[in-house]
Amino acid sequence: MSIQFFAPRGADNQIVKLPSTLRRTVRWLPQIGDIFPDFNVETTEGPLNFWKWAEGHWVHLFSHPAANTPVCTTEIASIASYSAAWKAANVKNLALTGSTIEEQTQWHDDIARLFGVDVDFPCAQDTGLRLSKLFGMMHEKEAEAWPIRKSFLIDPSMRLRMIFEYPVFIGRRTDEIMRVLHALQMRDETGAATPSDWEDGDITIIPDDRPEAHVWRDFGANSTRLSPYLRVVQPTG
Repeated sequence: MSIQFFAPRGADNQIVKLPSTLRRTVRWLPQIGDIFPDFNVETTEGPLNFWKWAEGHWVHLFSHPAANTPVCTTEIASIASYSAAWKAANVKNLALTGSTIEEQTQWHDDIARLFGVDVDFPCAQDTGLRLSKLFGMMHEKEAEAWPIRKSFLIDPSMRLRMIFEYPVFIGRRTDEIMRVLHALQMRDETGAATPSDWEDGDITIIPDDRPEAHVWRDFGANSTRLSPYLRVVQPTG
């Protein structure tokens, strides 16, 4: 069975039909630029009101399938091992999963024993996966009972700035989240853009016609125009 779905048309102007099983109804699909909603949740560090807890900070809000599972163990350990880097970048972490507080607390003891790191951020108990469903973290074709691995970077104004999604059996890469965070913070500070595979300190793109004096002010160097549409600068700081 197929249905007409918003009458989309292909290259030949024929109506594209989708199977009825692909229909979805959602209350909210998080998108970059959205103001992230406030919520209350129980965590390993006690009750948490999201906006109040996050005030003045960037937030890395992320889901994972469950406590006491192998891939999640390595993820939580990796994120915890970056504790100093998160603090230096003014970032708070908040994990979201359906596992109970008791299960997570015992699990964190295992992580400390196995990897020698303390889980120093709150990990929430998402009872009934209510928040995971609201935030688009449940992908039934990947796993019916578990959230996928979804990461949000949210800035201090509570605006959603980055979304990553990983399948259940693929662990996220913590330094990639940090890389994007640094790129977003540089963008906010200077208005610059970042090229493919950019790392902190690499050549940066000047995406507008700002005066050279402003480029020097922000980067300590003059820009180079490689083509009419590609202007770059190598920061000296």
